[in-house]
Amino acid sequence: MKISLLNFHNNSTRHALLRLLIIGALALSSQVTFAQDKTDRVVKGKITDYATNQPLPGASIYIEGTASGATADANGEYTVSITDPNATLVITFVGYDTERIQVGGQTTIDVSLIPSLETLTQVIVIGYGEQKRTDITGSISSLSSTTYKDQPVLTTSAALQGRMAGVSVQNVSGAPGGEVKIRVRGSNSINANNDPLYVVDGVALFSAGLSDINVNDIESIEVLKDASATSIYGSRGSNGVILITTKKGKAGETKVQYNSFVSFNSVMKKYDQLDAVAYARLANHIAGSAVFANPDALAGTDTNWQDQIFRTSVTQSHQLSASGGTEKTKYYLSAYLVDQPGIIINTGQKKYAIRTNIDTEFSDKFSLELGIFATHQKLHNHVDVLDNGSAAIIPGAVSWAPTEKIYENGAYNRYSSIGSPLAENPYMIAKERLNDVTSNSILINGTLKYNITEWLTYDLVFGANINLSNNGYLNNQWINATNPSSGQGSSNSYTLQNSNILTLHKTFADIHDLTVTGVVEETSNRYTSFTASGGALTSEANGYYNLSLNGTQGIGSDYSAWGLLSYIGRIAYSLHDKYLLSATYRADGSSKFQKGNKWGYFPSIAVGWRLSEEQFIKNLNIFSNLKLRASYGQTGNQAINPYSTLGLLKENKYSYGTGSLAPGYAVGNPTSPDLKWEVTSQTNIGLETSLLSGVLNVTADYYIKNTKDLLLSQSIPQYNGGGSKYVNIGKVQNKGFEFSANVNAISNETFSWTTGFNATSYKNKVVSLGGESVVNLDYIGDGLINTNIQAVKVGESLGSFYLIPWQGLYQQGEQGFGSKAGDNKYEDVDHDGSIGYGDRKVVGSSIPTWSFGFNNNVTYKNFELNIFIQGVQGNKVFNAVYASIASPNSRVKYPTLAAAANYWTPENTGAQFADPASTTNRNYIESTQFLQDGSYVRFKNVSLSYSFPKEMLRFANIKLTASAQNLFTITKYKGYDPEVTSTGLTTTGTSDAYGGQDIGAYPSARSFTLALNATF
Repeated sequence: MKISLLNFHNNSTRHALLRLLIIGALALSSQVTFAQDKTDRVVKGKITDYATNQPLPGASIYIEGTASGATADANGEYTVSITDPNATLVITFVGYDTERIQVGGQTTIDVSLIPSLETLTQVIVIGYGEQKRTDITGSISSLSSTTYKDQPVLTTSAALQGRMAGVSVQNVSGAPGGEVKIRVRGSNSINANNDPLYVVDGVALFSAGLSDINVNDIESIEVLKDASATSIYGSRGSNGVILITTKKGKAGETKVQYNSFVSFNSVMKKYDQLDAVAYARLANHIAGSAVFANPDALAGTDTNWQDQIFRTSVTQSHQLSASGGTEKTKYYLSAYLVDQPGIIINTGQKKYAIRTNIDTEFSDKFSLELGIFATHQKLHNHVDVLDNGSAAIIPGAVSWAPTEKIYENGAYNRYSSIGSPLAENPYMIAKERLNDVTSNSILINGTLKYNITEWLTYDLVFGANINLSNNGYLNNQWINATNPSSGQGSSNSYTLQNSNILTLHKTFADIHDLTVTGVVEETSNRYTSFTASGGALTSEANGYYNLSLNGTQGIGSDYSAWGLLSYIGRIAYSLHDKYLLSATYRADGSSKFQKGNKWGYFPSIAVGWRLSEEQFIKNLNIFSNLKLRASYGQTGNQAINPYSTLGLLKENKYSYGTGSLAPGYAVGNPTSPDLKWEVTSQTNIGLETSLLSGVLNVTADYYIKNTKDLLLSQSIPQYNGGGSKYVNIGKVQNKGFEFSANVNAISNETFSWTTGFNATSYKNKVVSLGGESVVNLDYIGDGLINTNIQAVKVGESLGSFYLIPWQGLYQQGEQGFGSKAGDNKYEDVDHDGSIGYGDRKVVGSSIPTWSFGFNNNVTYKNFELNIFIQGVQGNKVFNAVYASIASPNSRVKYPTLAAAANYWTPENTGAQFADPASTTNRNYIESTQFLQDGSYVRFKNVSLSYSFPKEMLRFANIKLTASAQNLFTITKYKGYDPEVTSTGLTTTGTSDAYGGQDIGAYPSARSFTLALNATF
């Protein structure tokens, strides 16, 4: 049976799916039973870990064949009522083997569960199936939701950050709902998308995004990193694959959980700025005259503009879930809401989500898994103003003079009278702007499984992810005094997926284990959008809801569609459970390329050797697991926009010598019939080891990725028609070393300490640009920055900075290029006897050379302490905000930075800055003077939890947690936050050639949180 998603909307398909839903609902209603009121006796006991003897709170205990049961409390203790003396207790816990015990005449039953890792049967998701961890030959990292259970995590990206080797998570913006950049083993492409593929319960996300997923619904996350693991996703796996498995119900009585927290958020640090008196004195020095007649008279009159735009906000999060069922039918239901005001005034987000997961067995042959998730999100003024123009809030707040007032004569003081020629009143801009984005996302996934034989199964996976978005804006008289305006827009994206999976799993002669998987998959997407806007708004009373009030009006629309057809085969073989082989081949056909280049073919092979199963290793009595593995494979990238390879016309308007414009068309981007897939080849060598009966577990990987035939956008000279087109030129290499270790350091009945550490060292290099040596990039900055400060250069990393080297200040007796003592000193790179933009050179990259995460959990009786530290090293950040307030420039006439008062004089030759009053000084913003070290070590979470004993509260298991996030950061960076960047995904597209420019990015917050977890 195969459903074509290209014909998904026909009647027969809709009726078939409707019948499946009805059957599932009837099965659920017929399977759920209720425990009888009559009880004969009570059975009590405690559930513990076999190896550590630690309690397992949350373990499920139910009476086989019924829905009656219990959940272990914080001490691992349980109580169940038994009516049948022949009853069998079934005890389950995630990551442990299931135990079945016949009750008989027992009244106390203590159970020690054996971790699946110890018995070598832990199963993880690998893409189109599952596999025992010990049989894995590819590089895969796993993350359980228990890892961050006591932390107020709002997003999946926050759960990932710092917890996996080889996975980089950067909060591009600290705004609520702000952008996040996730990279798996670096950046492969210059122009094309470098985002990993996100797959939720077997369905790939395209219309919906990772931010749409409710992190509280996640059971586990697997990240596929090497080509052996990712090649099964072919063209979509070139940037890594993140597999998300959501929570499912467990057999037993209904378990209800309520999780809630409240956070108090504030900016982590502020710029140290001049007070009114010091500012006035510096202004007088620069001007050489009395700009301020009496600076001392300004004492106590300061306006602190940073205090005006930043605030302490309060975030609330609430999650309610229920799960349970019988052995035949299980369910999980959840509802979630979050209210998150931003730390900048008049910003924030509200989000609501619901999920239902139902698993039911119709018979020994048929079973159905169905999941439905819906979320509604409203973002208020979340878009960062990323330039240095009149509407820049953060640059304006630090550049406006402390002598300026917010209001004058009962109205906003719109323009600075003295110090900031470009920026308008930053408090006014923050308070008056209005930009709302409302997003509704729906994810539907279902798997109909048919067991053809004991060793052959067929899975029909169907899925849809839909996003319906609307946005509206109002630029009132304070935002635009000469032309108030308003507008609205909407966009709809629909992605449908149909996967047909045939899996053969057979064991021969007790020594051969073979799994063969075949997949035929179709994916299609349709996108539409519509915009309407106008100017000369006659009334602001209706906000952005009545666009007819605009005196001038315009509309726009867009449409695109693409499809992908894939054929996949995989073989996994194990001999004696110690010699492992895996081979994958995938063929992808994409509608984005033209005839002859539509298909891409992606093979991979991997081998593994479980040395711990060899007798000479067993005799050492050290390793419980020791495995070597190696892999090689290819993946592709087709992440370009639909129709990018077609010849397109562009619209132009012509007057034809008249007073009115008439529409016309000219040649746009030319056709690219020869454009083909971008291909990444990856080699990986890995080692996995477990020592001292699982006390120490270590994984190490070394990889090299080479990407060729890059999908580069190449400009066409105007004399040849102009425009641009995609071409296959260039090569990029990523290589690195990954290390992770988990230690169960101490474990007894009252005290335990577990720690986990991961580190990633990597290097990115541009190998070729198709004959070019340097490609200059566009720049942002609105007058402050006047040329590109980043470039792509052969032999250097992506994200490289291209700046004039600053060498300090000229001292007495030194001179050069017309400068004198106290002036800025720059390197004459091109040796032409002058200083200018020709002296720029590559001086570092925004990509870190290594990153790490360090997680510690300590428990003592009912207390639990978590300390999580995360950091990056070796990256640079160009701090344009700092540059704009440190010396006279287009942004400020008189500097506002406190350090600006430390300028050169004959008595202060060790000063930080040149004399701002010098008439011979050159001040190049585009220099290394303002390139700062972006390395940091951050205490990401510190939390202390207390679990109330069950005998104290009887009605529920209660845990209270007090915690702090981003408690403090160790860094040399002089701005608000070394992590965020103004060159985000919406500013510079998907290109990783940009990065690390702070031109007023929204900083991350420091939070203090109180949390409640209750299980009923």
